[in-house]
Amino acid sequence: MRKSVFRYVWGLMIVGVVLLITSCNGTTEPDPTPVIPEEPVIGKGLFVANEGTYMYSSASLSFYDTEVDTVMNNLFYRANGKPLGDVAQSLAISDGKMFIVINNSKFIYKIDAVTQKYEAQMTGFYSPRYMMFLSPDKAYVSDLVGKDMWIVNPKTMTHTGTIAMGKTTESMVRVGDEVYVTNWSNYYQPETQNNTVQVIDVRKDSLVAEIEVGKEPNSIVVDKNNKIWVLSSGGYENPVAPKLCCIDPVTKQVVDSFVFPHSYPDFYPSSLKIDRTGERLYFVASGIYTMLITDSKLPDNPFIEQQEGSTFYNVAVDPKDGDLYVADAKNYVVDGTLLRYLPDGTLRHSETVGIVPSFMLFNY
Repeated sequence: MRKSVFRYVWGLMIVGVVLLITSCNGTTEPDPTPVIPEEPVIGKGLFVANEGTYMYSSASLSFYDTEVDTVMNNLFYRANGKPLGDVAQSLAISDGKMFIVINNSKFIYKIDAVTQKYEAQMTGFYSPRYMMFLSPDKAYVSDLVGKDMWIVNPKTMTHTGTIAMGKTTESMVRVGDEVYVTNWSNYYQPETQNNTVQVIDVRKDSLVAEIEVGKEPNSIVVDKNNKIWVLSSGGYENPVAPKLCCIDPVTKQVVDSFVFPHSYPDFYPSSLKIDRTGERLYFVASGIYTMLITDSKLPDNPFIEQQEGSTFYNVAVDPKDGDLYVADAKNYVVDGTLLRYLPDGTLRHSETVGIVPSFMLFNY
């Protein structure tokens, strides 16, 4: 019973903390002069975006040094003397600059990736989610509320156009001259479907295809054969069975599909990732599950068990050594934990980070 309640809280918070983005807090541009005279020095390792408590503007940024197993928390505040904002959704790095997508505050920060000093802020979004670089001066930004994909210039931090999608957009991957985008939520656009992946031609910035997958596709990766894998949770309201689909980018067809025997609140898979070889998949569903892209069936049991008092929220795979990093959100109120596991599933190290640790980005 306790495990079912835990999964229920997890699913609810995915929607309540991350999905219900309805207001704008903390949009004041920070003073570039830091209040706290402290300058974090960032090397090689892992950035962690801590979402914070929804509506409390308690988001923060942490950095984990993968060589010496140490963590630095509250990087943005320490460097700039200002809070980060409301719901740190995702991170991106290009040309020594870090871009922090602040979902509920509706803006994107640009900071120096080493010093963490504030440089610029881009507003004008409805509810930004993820940022994908196509070149140093062009990027796409997905949106939870609007029906267009944003086109922006990261160098000038300006909007340069939109792509009419007709649906809200979420996670993205690129294969050749095409970007594949999940249509995860229809909460703000109930007349639309939330069971598809859309394809954008980056040369024309236009929508060229749409592929049906499972309900609420939340994460997407590309394997060594350039096949595209999409994980769908099945939804939290009127749920259906979750599904893992494999798409051939040449035919734009689903060539393999795995249906989970469970549904919400008993099972809510998310955070699909792939290892450095492009052969092994990982995802979160209470514990951490794994399977090869050649497997003929879904895994029956978790590769890493979720312990009592934990809520596994996201997973990342180190491209250098294959170690697994798990963001443990605990109860979504207290500071979370970053867990580091060896490729065989042995716990190597853990560190306290911020409230609701989620998106992780390697800085190599």
